[in-house]
Amino acid sequence: MRGDLSRRRFLAGVGAVGASALVAGCSGSGGGGGSDVLQVWGGVPAASGPGKVVEAFQRKFPQYKVNYTRFVNDDRGNLKLDTALQGGLDIDVYFTYASASLALRAGSGLAADLTDRVKGDPDLALFLDTEQPRAFLDQGRVKALATAREPYFVLFNEKLREQAGVELPHQWTVDEYRATAKKLTSGSTVGAYTIPDIARISLGPNYWYSDDNGRSNFDNPIFEQALATGRAMIDEGSAFPWSEVLARHLDAYQQNSFLKAEFNLWSTAPFNLRYLYDAKKYPHDFKVSFAPPPTVPGGGDWNGGSYNNFVMMNPKSTKTEAAWQFIKFWLTEGSAPMLAGGKIPTLGNVTNDQLRAGMLGKEPDKYFDLDSFQRVVLDAEPKLATDTKLAGFPEINLAYGQQRDLCWLGEKSPGPAIREVYRLANAAIARNEGSA
Repeated sequence: MRGDLSRRRFLAGVGAVGASALVAGCSGSGGGGGSDVLQVWGGVPAASGPGKVVEAFQRKFPQYKVNYTRFVNDDRGNLKLDTALQGGLDIDVYFTYASASLALRAGSGLAADLTDRVKGDPDLALFLDTEQPRAFLDQGRVKALATAREPYFVLFNEKLREQAGVELPHQWTVDEYRATAKKLTSGSTVGAYTIPDIARISLGPNYWYSDDNGRSNFDNPIFEQALATGRAMIDEGSAFPWSEVLARHLDAYQQNSFLKAEFNLWSTAPFNLRYLYDAKKYPHDFKVSFAPPPTVPGGGDWNGGSYNNFVMMNPKSTKTEAAWQFIKFWLTEGSAPMLAGGKIPTLGNVTNDQLRAGMLGKEPDKYFDLDSFQRVVLDAEPKLATDTKLAGFPEINLAYGQQRDLCWLGEKSPGPAIREVYRLANAAIARNEGSA
């Protein structure tokens, strides 16, 4: 019951912007192809890897046919998927990318129990690791498996970095990140898109939740510091104006502004590299270099990234054996094509050469600084987080986003904004205890 209530509250929050996109958000076939065809929904364009995974799967298992439907991984696209799942559309396997959606779908009975299948397969033993979780457990049962390892890094526009005389950092603090953004700010370019999630970097997994049951963690000073630093950078002009971020939906489409050199520092993950190695489709005239995420003095050394891109099976599927074969294939021998979409396999079953070729395109030296890619992406062993506490997460996510927006628009100070998040988060957790 609690899961259903959370779902309704969340959908009410995004329904206003998503109601008109129930069809337009999908570039696939919308789930057609016949009832005997395995229906898979994902947020990655078919041309960025899923198409080749499907082709390879069908070659190995000719008895199965697969239809891949792409939904855009934003509020509208996720509403499209949620509506399809709740409405009983023929969907067998689907992908979830945001923790809010993960909590909703698992808590609303939209995820099949995969526990026994995982336990019975030695190739998937890593998903039973509770020290560094790569699976999402709902009340002790495996409901979703992370298909990708998504470390964060900071991208530099090399042309503008060299013009500004800024050194490429091998390690740096959040204060140095801000100072660098100031140096990179010019009349035509903002120094940074925004500040990295320094609370996540400092606190790691489950950072929104206190160790004390039933309470949120937003009274930790790092959350107010994060809002204050972001607001200060916007006010001084070293971070992108938040009014433009919201008006232009840059929270989902930052790559366009980065390619146009509207801002320089971009804290992001490998999935956005696919926009940077095809200058014909995505025109730009600069190389990109890599720096690690900044650290927070006195905080932890978490990367800010996570195990992500969770694959889930619809409990209403009538093709469970085919669905499971597809899930396992995607996780194991079929994972390499997803490198084209910047998806590093969770199980690590690819070589560095495959990673480099798959993620950086056919002419990597033309578009990327390979030394920094080697150092920051291939050689590093980042601490990645997987949240395991998600009680009330969709409501908390909505509350945090609303208060952050008010703060970064200059309509509310950081202290009152984060105190309101703390109040709303505690109430959401109290309403949803036991549902996640």
